[in-house]
Amino acid sequence: MRPMAIETLERAARAVSPRHRRWRRLLDGLRIDPDALERPVASPSGHDFLICGAPRSGTTLLAAMLWQPPAVVTVSEPWDGLRLPPKELFASFRREISDTGTLRRGRLDVSRLEHTGDVVWARDGEIEAPANVTTGYLLGVKWPAFWRYLPELPETKFLVCLRRPVDVITSFRTHGGDLRLGFDYDCAFNRSMNAELRATSGDEALRRVLLYEYINARVAPYLDRPNVYVVRYERWFTERSRMLEEIGDFLGLRLGPGLPIIREPKGGAGATPRELALIERHCTVARALGYAAA
Repeated sequence: MRPMAIETLERAARAVSPRHRRWRRLLDGLRIDPDALERPVASPSGHDFLICGAPRSGTTLLAAMLWQPPAVVTVSEPWDGLRLPPKELFASFRREISDTGTLRRGRLDVSRLEHTGDVVWARDGEIEAPANVTTGYLLGVKWPAFWRYLPELPETKFLVCLRRPVDVITSFRTHGGDLRLGFDYDCAFNRSMNAELRATSGDEALRRVLLYEYINARVAPYLDRPNVYVVRYERWFTERSRMLEEIGDFLGLRLGPGLPIIREPKGGAGATPRELALIERHCTVARALGYAAA
């Protein structure tokens, strides 16, 4: 655990930087809070689906796999996903595709994916991806935090990503940003969760475990629902074709092999003995997800 004085100095330095101020303005403009939406939450169309799960659980890879125009296109983490309720969000993308034949929102570099198979991030709004679609095409939007819509959209299809606790939690640490601190983005969508995690512990390592636990404990009750398909990250390395066949059956179309080149995760920093002990003690949801805790 890092000394509190160092954390305080780091936060103070970040707060005065122009980059941080721009980031703060962006986050403050993301005002959708699922708890504040009118009930029942209006569902998107039957040709729309959501991709969600804990951060670092394979949602980006899945969205890239499902970039398969003309039958299906996906949008990865558009900021508008945290500004607009689901029905309006999907309608806005469908209008954009209909009017322009392209998608300009989202953070997946589609050109790089199509040319090299690499799954690479770009800035939202800076990529123009041709979206040549057929009548009745499927549209997926990916945000890890969309797990919060599971109770509200029982007629909408969800692809929920799962991954071994120890791999996700150590990835939180190495990824940096809010995840290293044991939080998700500091915006209205995540505010209640972040507040609870902050109140529970001042220990970053423990909070990273509790972040995984918090999300997946709320996801687990929905995994057997008919509108939910579970995508286990580990299966991509051994059962890619079978996974795509199953996902296609769930969505109601025949999928191709997908564009991404799948590489085994690079050997980075493994879990520390303390992290393993924290995961073993506090990650009680692991068994319900079909994993060992550590």
